[in-house]
Amino acid sequence: MQKPVDSLKINYNGKERSVTGSFNSVEFENEGYTIIYIPSLRLSAYGKNLEEAHEMMGGVVLQDFAETLVQYSVDRVIKEMKDLGFKQSPFFKSVLSNYFHMDKEGILREFDLSEDIIMQERLVTHQSGYLAESSMSNDQVN
Repeated sequence: MQKPVDSLKINYNGKERSVTGSFNSVEFENEGYTIIYIPSLRLSAYGKNLEEAHEMMGGVVLQDFAETLVQYSVDRVIKEMKDLGFKQSPFFKSVLSNYFHMDKEGILREFDLSEDIIMQERLVTHQSGYLAESSMSNDQVN
């Protein structure tokens, strides 16, 4: 059986920049909230229900993540993603991937959850396009 892969593609075409990705996530309920967690990016979102949690993940968390990435140079993005365990494609510099392993015990510890929490795995995809701001340095951190 093939391991699930998280992937990220960055496209810098002049002033137009885009980020496309697909990431394995885990969803669970805790203290009346639905939480979505993407282990490979160490990002989480929550809501009163699954719909709100998905809106927060796609419309806020991943959007902010992508907006931050496109402000960096390609080399800096690659470094940041490698720090998260992603590997660069041998064929395409702007494609990175991370073989996904769900560490349920690690997630339980990280979120201080009981062992009887039910977790559901899902694939989360995101695509964003931006115009680069000419006044901002490629490596400026906000």
